[in-house]
Amino acid sequence: MEEDTVIKLLECSICKTILSSGSVYCSNCGFPENGTEKEVAIFHAKKVMENRKIKDADDKIKSARNTLYVMSGISLVFGVILFFTMDDVSILITNIVLSIIYLVLAFWSSQKPLMALLLGLLLYLTTIIISAVVDPTTIIKGFLWKILIIAYLGKGIYSASAIRKQ
Repeated sequence: MEEDTVIKLLECSICKTILSSGSVYCSNCGFPENGTEKEVAIFHAKKVMENRKIKDADDKIKSARNTLYVMSGISLVFGVILFFTMDDVSILITNIVLSIIYLVLAFWSSQKPLMALLLGLLLYLTTIIISAVVDPTTIIKGFLWKILIIAYLGKGIYSASAIRKQ
């Protein structure tokens, strides 16, 4: 029984890493095992703040993911509408392909959010540029929606980047 007590004293109470005797901080998680109450309180406060930042970043990434889902749906709906109004199969096929790509990126953003959101933004900007080359009036059409989509994807990219740095 005495050995159990000695092991518990040499074990970090947060991550259970074995501590070297006399060390104040855990070498794995940084918990001040032999520190003052103030140091322990600061450690826990920092953990809470980090968790809050991660949750906020996750919410922004989720919002950007939802934006990709919406863009997928919009591409599909507009492709069908334009097909029936212009009777052009190439527009329908292009919008279906775009829709599928946005859908795949949305699913992929749960595993690799930074890369998926960057590719989604790049694809969106590319389609805006191609549309503007074909018909310059499309730059002005839906300007507010374009800004909102870019903003949501930008926030998601920023948050994914911040999480990646941690």
